[in-house]
Formats: sequence, C-alpha cells, structure tokens
Amino acid sequence: MGRRSRLVKVAALLAGALVVSVLVPLVSASAAPTRYEAENATVVQGVVEANHLGFSGTGFVNYNNVTGSYVQWTVNASSSGTATLAFRFANGSTTNRPMDITVNGTLVADELSFPGTGNWDTWQTRSVTAPVTAGANTVRATATTVNGGPNVDFLDFEVATTVTTDYQAENATISQGVVESNHLGFTGTGFVNYDNVTGSFVEWTVTVASAGTAAFEIRYANGSTANRPMDIRVNGALLAAGLAFNPTGNWDTWANQTFNASLNAGANKVRATATTSSGGPNVDRLRVGPAGTTPPPPPPAGWHPSYLAIGTVYTPGSTVDSFFSQLATHGALPNYGYKYLLGNELSNWGSVTTTQVNSAKRLGMTPVLVEYGMNGNIDGVNAAWNNMQNSGWVAQFFTALKAAGQAAANSSGGTPVGWIVEPDMLGYIQQQHGGEFGNDATRMPAATSAAYSSGVLGAGDPTYPNTLAGLVQAINHTIKKYNPSAFLGWQVNTWAVRNPLKDTDTMGVSAGHTSIVNIGNQVAAFLKTARVDAQADLISFDQWGQDFGIFRDPNPASNVRYLNATHWNNYLLYVKTIRQSLNLPGVLWQIAVGHLNSTLTPSPTHWNADGRFPDLDDVSPNRYQDSASSYFFGDRFTMSGNYLAFFGSNADADPKVSVSGSTVTWGSHLPEAAAAGIVVIMFGAGTGSGTYGVPEMVGIFQSTPSDFYYWVTRTQSYLASPVSL
Repeated sequence: MGRRSRLVKVAALLAGALVVSVLVPLVSASAAPTRYEAENATVVQGVVEANHLGFSGTGFVNYNNVTGSYVQWTVNASSSGTATLAFRFANGSTTNRPMDITVNGTLVADELSFPGTGNWDTWQTRSVTAPVTAGANTVRATATTVNGGPNVDFLDFEVATTVTTDYQAENATISQGVVESNHLGFTGTGFVNYDNVTGSFVEWTVTVASAGTAAFEIRYANGSTANRPMDIRVNGALLAAGLAFNPTGNWDTWANQTFNASLNAGANKVRATATTSSGGPNVDRLRVGPAGTTPPPPPPAGWHPSYLAIGTVYTPGSTVDSFFSQLATHGALPNYGYKYLLGNELSNWGSVTTTQVNSAKRLGMTPVLVEYGMNGNIDGVNAAWNNMQNSGWVAQFFTALKAAGQAAANSSGGTPVGWIVEPDMLGYIQQQHGGEFGNDATRMPAATSAAYSSGVLGAGDPTYPNTLAGLVQAINHTIKKYNPSAFLGWQVNTWAVRNPLKDTDTMGVSAGHTSIVNIGNQVAAFLKTARVDAQADLISFDQWGQDFGIFRDPNPASNVRYLNATHWNNYLLYVKTIRQSLNLPGVLWQIAVGHLNSTLTPSPTHWNADGRFPDLDDVSPNRYQDSASSYFFGDRFTMSGNYLAFFGSNADADPKVSVSGSTVTWGSHLPEAAAAGIVVIMFGAGTGSGTYGVPEMVGIFQSTPSDFYYWVTRTQSYLASPVSL
C-alpha cells in the first residue's frame, strides 16, 4: 500500500524473528478405496458368472464377445478431485481385450489394454486416473473389439486428497514491511504490508520430509492499479524473476499467484522480494503442496471453445480451399487455421492478413497469424538479436505490424484473431545471451523507441524502455491497439537452456522429472523478465519443426529427435511447468503431423479404398514418420527390433502404453494435454520437407495431404467427441 511509517520498523523486525518450520510430505493422501463389485453394476451385453476361481464378492462379469459390451458403475466421491480407478480383471485368452474408459460420459482412457493374464483364474489390476465431481459419478468400461472385454471382478475407487500446508506471512521473516489487519478477508492473524521500496521481502522456512517438486501458492491483495512484481528465490537461487502480482481491484480482494519449485529434504528458504519502488502487494500466506495440485486455468473466454481444440496450418488458395470444403462434408473442420507473416515480406503484411482472416472465417475456422518478422525470415541464432537493436529495422517492423493489426480488425468485424508472436526469438536470445545479461531481459538492449519515431505508438500509449522487455511489451500493445479482438501469446522453445526431454533416459524417472521442472523454471524466469505476460492471452510451445523420420535412423534411441511416449509425457511436464509459472493457458503450435507406421487404425474408404493407411516411407518428399499424432490421438501399431524396443518402452509406467507381441498400443493423451493446461494443439509442417496433414499452397502437395489422410481422419474423429476443459 502507499502509506508507510518509519516507526513500524521495530514491529516488522520483531514479527520477522518468528520462523515456522512444518514437516510437509510432498505426496497426495487418499482414503482407503471403495470397492464396487461388477456383478452389482449395470451390465449391457454381458453375464454374471462364478465359474472361475479367485473372484471377489458373489461373481464377476463375463463380457459378450461383441464390440460395445460394457459394465457401468455409479460411484460416489465426497469431494471433487482426481480419482484412481482400479479394474480387477482376468483374461485367459492370448489376445489383448482393450476397453474405453469413460467417466461421466467423457473418455479418460482410449482403448486401455487388458492383456492376457495366463488363464481365467488369474486376476490382475489395471488402473487409470480421472477427474471426478463431488457426489455421484458414472464409470463405464466398454469393449472396443469383437472379442469383448475381459472378465471383470470389481472397480476400486478412491479420490486423492491433497496435503497442503499454509505458512502465514505474519509468522515469516519480514524485511521492510509490517504486519497489519486493517483489511478484510485475510487468513490467520493478519497479513504483511510491504514497504514501498525495492528489496522489501518476506521469507518463509519450508521443511519437507524428502526432496521433490512442490507446488506453491502466494495469496495476495493489490488494491493499486499497477502490477507489483516480486522475485521468487528458493534457497537463494532465483526461481522466478519479476513474478507478476497484478491488481486485484481493492485491498479487500485476494488472489493467488502460483509456481512450482524443487525442494531439498529438510529446511528450505522461500523468499518473495519486491522489485519496484512500489514494494510488493499485501501478502497473506504461502501454501505448499505436492506438485501437480495447482489446477489448470479456466478455459479462456471469448476466443476459445470449452474443449481442447485442434488447429492446422492453413494457406488460402483455390486447391487448398477446395480440399477444406470437401473435408467439411465428412465432419468438423479444425478450429484454427494459421499462416506466417514473414520478415522478408513486411510490406505485404496487410494484404496477407486480409486474405488469411477472410478465408479462414469463410471456412468457419478462427484465423491465426504467426508473426515471424524480427529476424527478417532468417533462421539464425542472432538474426532477431541484431535486428531488434537496429532502429531502422524496428521502425519497418512496427509499421508492418500496424498494417497487419489494422487489416485484421477490418476483416474480422470484431471476431477473434489469434497471434503467435516471434517463434524462436526469445529461445535464441536466452540461449546465446542469457548468461551475459544474467538472464534478465530488462538489461538487454533493444530499439523500442523506433515504435514511437515511426508513428506507430504515440503520446497516448505507454512509454516502454529500450530493452528487450520494453520491446516485447510494445509488440503486444501494438497488436492489441490495432486489432482489439486479438488473442496473443509468445512462442517458447524446448532448447532455450537445453533440451531436457530425454533426461529420464540418463537420470532415471524421478531425477529426470526434477531436472525437467528445473529447466522449465529457468526458462519461465527469463520469460517473466521479458514480460511475455503483458496483455497476453496464452503462451505457445513448439516441439521441433521437422518430422523425425527424415533421419531414417535404425537406432531411434540414440537420436535426440525421436520421441517415445515417455518423452512426450516429459514434454507435457515441461510445458505445464512454464505455463503454470506464467499463469497462462498453453497452446501447442506447429506440432509435427507424421505418425508411426504400420498403424492398425482403419482408414475411411473414401480416403483409402482398401481401408488402410499406407506407410510413410521416410524417403518420398513430405512423407516422414513422427510420433506426435500417434501420441496425442492414440494408436496401435506393429513394430520390430530397435523400433519395437524404443516405442514400446514405458519407463514412467504410463497406463496408456502397452505391448503385446509386436503390437504397441498408445492410448490418446489429449486428456493429459488438457490436464496440463493446454487448450489447443495446432499441427503443421515446420519446414518445406515436413509431412503435410493438409495441402498447402507451397510445395508439391497443393491439392491433397501427403500423409494419406491420416491426420484429418484422426482430427475429425476426435472433434466428434472432444475432451472438455
């Protein structure tokens, strides 16, 4: 707050002398599971029997040998949360009998495998997790093959209850602040009012039983009209620079700011330090719990549906538009269509934008512009770095940005237009120059003033400094100024510090996950100094722009570009860590289209007359394998040798990964993407040689996709029953 008395210093220091240590287990607790016998559930196309040994209760359900047979339980949860569903089953055949698992009508496990157990008297348990609501919930297990399901004995159901500990700010160490209780809504006995000085802080001591990653939540109020950012340090190491504590409306209204951090076993110091002369917000408490307990943000309003959406590269033109019109006769089109605004075509940005917005809207897709201008369309590590310090170039850039914004506003008629801002720019800058400038974008020079000298921004606009952080804010502000219906976000790379996605291979799963979170937090801390959150609606992530099959590597385990399901799970952890730290919904962008060969997913005969998808041979132009589509949509495929060993491996015990002989099954991981806070996945070739999921007005596939229609088939199938957010 704005009022300070120097006489309160003694009180503040006395308050700071009390340090509380509480032992926090970094795990979630749960009550004993509740058992629901299958013979007491709703059974459709199945029969209750008792002719095998070892069952629980009075019998088990023997599914009819038909697709669609199911058992449905009604289970009760005392509170909403994440439940573990454990199915006890026997399968005396030699063939997997997969089942779709739905909770309250939503698919949570696509073709969950129920492999052979040796004989019908031998029982095993298959478990999945799923969100549930307080009260009654329906759980259905539906056979997906003509063999029906396995024999099912019971469902064990339990809801995890998160163990959290609150650390009151008034009981922490306080420097240049005072404990007060003159506003409503605080917890404990008061809150800390930071002095209006840079460097004022509150420091808590958090003691945990074992090392691991914890989720943190600072409850605060900010009745001013300006952000009051703070640096977050854990055990002296900078975790988050300039973490935003935005206005809450008044001093009686409280909000939460969240972040994840790795803790050591024993005592850990967590400090929140004001970084401006306004000091910090009023701080009520610090809450600590297991990582993953911070929920994803609510679905974004206005620009996004209430489900995990799908987008695609879209380059308007006669043959491309004809394909999309044909595609629409078979099902829903992707929600979003994106196209680049290239830095070597600045003078054309207005006309390109007009065509993109009008064409996408005509097809019913939301238009998205990928603003790739600062580097002049040169993919060099220092291209954007050099250009952003050149006032002449920056002036041209902002002039083009204004033209694109105005064109988007004129063509959209006030409907949403998306902007993915400057792919690779911040990744290259952190990679090449982060160390030199302390990973602080407020210290990195940029010719932001050219936005004003060019006339794009003026006296009525905020004055942003000649730093990278100022430039980022000026870009975001310009887009929103000239295209008020815009939704925007900057793009993030996996390699800005280093690529950690295979750390579980070399460190083991637990240590690898900790390393991934630490790398993600380093990236997030730099992004915060760059103020990517200013007027932002999302944060965007790519993976790699080229399908890995182009390498034709006989040993995929030795190639960093090949990813199996464990590595994709690691990718979601990386994305979630950064997204949560920035408190923005995540968008995956330019995800490779290619899929793994020998897919057992049938093709509609209107695309492939024999009902099969031909293999991508990794030789023909634009026909290269990748695992992205297979992972997100789910698939079954056959393999051998090194490929079977690699893509069938399951280091993190993912329940959606199974192997039966030469057949690998990956369940759909779109629910996991949604749980990580991702709201849309946009697929597309990142290079001219990439696999095309839709035709483009460049290259040799201008009328048809290059992947034999696999991606559009999976997309339309998914959009018929999407994952709710």
